[in-house]
Amino acid sequence: MTRSTLTRAALLLLAGTASAGVPPAAAQEAPRVLALLTTAEPQVQGMAFVLLNAMRQQGATVEVMLCGPAADLARREPPGPAATALRPMNATPAQMLAGIVRAGVRTEVCALYLPNAGIGPEALIDGVRPARPPEMARRMTDRATTVLPF
Repeated sequence: MTRSTLTRAALLLLAGTASAGVPPAAAQEAPRVLALLTTAEPQVQGMAFVLLNAMRQQGATVEVMLCGPAADLARREPPGPAATALRPMNATPAQMLAGIVRAGVRTEVCALYLPNAGIGPEALIDGVRPARPPEMARRMTDRATTVLPF
């Protein structure tokens, strides 16, 4: 072997060794998305759940915080627009929310919702709980989290 062949072989060996400790892009941490849903508009609510479900299916970690009129979706008996079925899926925003909650998406209502709605946590569907502001603030300001308002 010539000196240049040995040098190339050594460089290739070093390059392979150096890259062995670097995880492939697929092994990197999944994106984290926190959706803040406040709108009373059923089509926006529905689209939020369609997009969040697609993100979840693509490997993102998805969380939802409901506040104001959107928090009505988390009630066992949702009032008014929360019970309006949307086409083409023929599901209400409340049913769509229940589906992502069943899929394991962490879902909370803002801390102001329950006392101002005059109801307790027992009025919420299983899997939804009141948010804790300090914990929610920490998650919202985490640089690895994308916050999406709807």
